[in-house]
Amino acid sequence: MHETLLHIKQFFKTWTGRDNRWLAVPCTIAALLVLAVAVKSCQGIVYLNSNEHKINRLGYPLEEARLLVTVLNEAQADSLIARQEHDTLAVPLVKERYFIAANFDRYLAYHKRDTLGASTSDIIAVVNVGRDLDPEEYATHCDTTKGYLMLVNRLHYLDENYKPRHLVTINKNFTYEENKADSAAVEAFVAMQEDCKQQTGAQLMVNSAYRSFQQQISTYKRNDKRFVARAGKSEHQTGLALDITSLQHPMRGPFDTSAEGVWMRENCHKYGFILRYPKKQSHILGYSYEPWHLRYVGVKTATRVHDEGITYDEYYAFYIENS
Repeated sequence: MHETLLHIKQFFKTWTGRDNRWLAVPCTIAALLVLAVAVKSCQGIVYLNSNEHKINRLGYPLEEARLLVTVLNEAQADSLIARQEHDTLAVPLVKERYFIAANFDRYLAYHKRDTLGASTSDIIAVVNVGRDLDPEEYATHCDTTKGYLMLVNRLHYLDENYKPRHLVTINKNFTYEENKADSAAVEAFVAMQEDCKQQTGAQLMVNSAYRSFQQQISTYKRNDKRFVARAGKSEHQTGLALDITSLQHPMRGPFDTSAEGVWMRENCHKYGFILRYPKKQSHILGYSYEPWHLRYVGVKTATRVHDEGITYDEYYAFYIENS
């Protein structure tokens, strides 16, 4: 702009003489007006080619188009535009608390083939935990460097040689048979069972803890597949998972509704445990409700998972992988 003004100034300095110098000012103003119109026109052309305008033309109100352009990257916006339709779920998805921009196309694709009328929050959850993906194609090695926060499920597996480094034997007074688990998980369990006994009068007992890859093969073969994972995809191999009932209610069904069972589920986060497979989220994880299955993740993470009412898979996807 500055260079253009210099050219205009030089032109009028040469063109005007002493007698017609009065024309310089109005001519300069006219030239500037022409230049402003030209700039404005260029801006208009640029806007017509912008993703905001293209999304707006698909039927999204201008405010929604601006929101989508702000949240999505160039490739995601192009993908939305390529659909050449106004998807009424796009904006509600973006506004969801656990929305992950990288999963945007998968959210829309899942919505397209959903026949059960899943809510936007359920679509977000199902896709974030990878339930829309084929585990045979998308499964990857578990990131064991995450320590207590490692995720093991259908998409994140451990190999047959993995063994926890800090296994300790659980006191025989707290287990039906010899069991081992991660030392931090055992310490937290001992503290939890002591408080539970004081408040309910019942003795929590460990039914099962660490299981090797080979042990999990046997466990999978002889148990209900709704409750047991395949070898390599079981948290028990991490040494951080504990299956718990009580001395007073050793059967899993009665333990679920017992005073100590209820107390454990309401308070386990205070000791660093989470209920790994909650009742209301079995459709998200693909595992049936397991009121006895706890997973150690540390007090800070367990408290956040509990307070936000999400599964650990959702927590991992949003707060660890997404970060």
